Amino acid sequence: MAHGKEYSLGIDIGGTKVLATVFDEGMRPVATSKERTPTGHPASEFARMVHSVGEAAARKTGMPLSGFRAIGAAVAAPLDRKRGYVIEAPNMGLSDYPLRDELSRLFDRPVVLENDAQAGVLGELRAGALKGCRTAAGLFIGTGIGGGIVIDGQLYRGSTGSAGEFGHMTLLEGGPSCGCGGYGHLEALASRTSMAKDAAAAALAGKTPEAFAEAGTDLGKFRSSVFEKSVGAGETVTRRIVERSALWVGVALANIVVALNPEAIVLGGGVVMRFGESYRRAAERAMEERLMPGLAATVRILLSVLGDDAVAAGAAAAAIEAEGGGA
Repeated sequence: MAHGKEYSLGIDIGGTKVLATVFDEGMRPVATSKERTPTGHPASEFARMVHSVGEAAARKTGMPLSGFRAIGAAVAAPLDRKRGYVIEAPNMGLSDYPLRDELSRLFDRPVVLENDAQAGVLGELRAGALKGCRTAAGLFIGTGIGGGIVIDGQLYRGSTGSAGEFGHMTLLEGGPSCGCGGYGHLEALASRTSMAKDAAAAALAGKTPEAFAEAGTDLGKFRSSVFEKSVGAGETVTRRIVERSALWVGVALANIVVALNPEAIVLGGGVVMRFGESYRRAAERAMEERLMPGLAATVRILLSVLGDDAVAAGAAAAAIEAEGGGA
């Protein structure tokens, strides 16, 4: 068993779950703990609940958290990075909430706060599909769509910390409404939330009995596993919904390649990981159809290696690097 000082703790605070993972010095997961994301509680209790999940993961190592190398947390919400505040996360009951300082107080040591998608890209850069890349990007397709940018081997955050918000690129003027209030954004065209709207309509029309049996017409129940089961049952409408998501992701990939000329772009998130190589190939084909052949050949489209651990790994890596631990 490694010494505690070689461990780091990363906490992935998502819309549906809080996943805490302890990593060793090689960024390999050694212990985890998971709970549903707290909702319906006062904001004052939120950090306490997240802290308890982190403590539970640490206890499995037999080492006290006080001896850990670093602690990082990543949250699925827009951040005020300078203050360490969650700007707005309605599903978590948070608004202008000092999450970084609250967690630091509870853990009794500094906690680094990251955006979840940027953390996912950093995780893949340090320990996953993007390892060794100097210029790269990532897209994570789930309930929403987030991403991140790597320049000169480092996560590029932009002037205010929101670089890589690829989910809010406008791809279809006058297209469907996005949760942010805009229209025609990638998230409104390709996220699981977007897919669920069409899938629920198809289920209501009796076109997808397998999906209807799993989720009815409740948008919130259309998890990635429901789409996988429906496609596996041969329900053509659902297959086309998934293909549409991959197509729009491919359009986004083409734009990212033109703008950044990256070595590689990693795809992750629940939707991608359920369909794996078939989704990656469909997105890559859509990208290639929209790029000059020579340019398309310069980039590799990769699947996430870390999967569910990507965000937690990135949070831990960000904390190590903030303390001067290097890349």
